[in-house]
Amino acid sequence: MTDGAAGPRARRGDIDDSVRELGARIRALRKRRGMTLTQAATAAGLSHSFLSQVERGRERLSMVSLFRVANALGTTQQDLLTEEPPERPAGSYHVYRQRSGSTVDAGSGAVAVLAAQRARFLPMIFSGAFTDDGMWWEHDEEEFVYVLEGELIVVLGDAEVHLQSGDATYYESGVPHKWRTPEGMSCRMLVVKEQQHNR
Repeated sequence: MTDGAAGPRARRGDIDDSVRELGARIRALRKRRGMTLTQAATAAGLSHSFLSQVERGRERLSMVSLFRVANALGTTQQDLLTEEPPERPAGSYHVYRQRSGSTVDAGSGAVAVLAAQRARFLPMIFSGAFTDDGMWWEHDEEEFVYVLEGELIVVLGDAEVHLQSGDATYYESGVPHKWRTPEGMSCRMLVVKEQQHNR
């Protein structure tokens, strides 16, 4: 099926530099892979025109669409969301400054990526109400979820865990998972993903 982003359409005022930077990274990697825009869009299940807008920094991807694009290009969401760092001396550090915009959308709310360069971990803040769309996530990276506000139901294989503000869960690589908020509720959570730069 061919579609655009799963999240709400971005307004011009919502787009910030991080969206343009993500689009540029997607375009550069697509060209390095020797893929045309049409080939990449088809492989990701997106429309040619939508992916073109993404690459030009005029549209924001949903996390689901970002996952599809990453798979189509043979990489991970984390690698697309962060830049390759310059040579870093031992003991270096990174400071995150709050932005008004969001690189990607969770489908019903913003995702703030709290790291500009690739490191061992990628921290993100997810906000919004989440529904179970039937899609399971399973990846090689380990993941930590901490609920800052609201409530979240995390399904880990056959187990279902109800988290409230202050609760957290951690799951290893290869564990199928998905999450949702109770009906009529929203959530704000910190998600920290391990990064594996082997692609």
